[in-house]
Amino acid sequence: MVDVSYVVVFAVVISFLSLFVVIIMLIRTTRKVVDNTNILLKREADAAAASPVDMIKQDLSSMSQPSKMDDTQLMAWMDAKMDELSLCQNPDLDLKTASEALGISQRRIVRLLKSQPQYGTFAVYLTEKRLAKACLMLKSHPQYTIEAICLDSGFRTRRTFQTIFKSRLGVSPSEYRSAVRNN
Repeated sequence: MVDVSYVVVFAVVISFLSLFVVIIMLIRTTRKVVDNTNILLKREADAAAASPVDMIKQDLSSMSQPSKMDDTQLMAWMDAKMDELSLCQNPDLDLKTASEALGISQRRIVRLLKSQPQYGTFAVYLTEKRLAKACLMLKSHPQYTIEAICLDSGFRTRRTFQTIFKSRLGVSPSEYRSAVRNN
């Protein structure tokens, strides 16, 4: 016959293992619920945080006549068109060329940018657009060289790119890439 103490010990061990498995399954389920809740909350927060400019950017088709737009609409439209046409990637881009490509008078662009405290001038606007593209590329394309990102962003030389990048962001492009990679 089988000793009863072995059966009792076996039953206790099985009970503890079963309890352990149930706890693990509860933890996993709870994590999934929390993760899904966090994703939903982030989506709701992103939707609630959408600025009027973001909403305008989503509906470019309704804004076909820049001459009838207010400054907020025109700024969003101009940003989107500059991206769509890849104008900033041209290192020779100037106000006249941008004006012709966008179909907006140079005077209106100058006035619009003066009304935007973060820009003020077309040169500053263009530099900020190029830096934004470079930052995006540094994050999303770690395989690209700094030189390639510099040229693709519309900067004429690597030296100019690095000088402007460091003066505006406080770190070099390679330091920025390392920081992004570590986070």
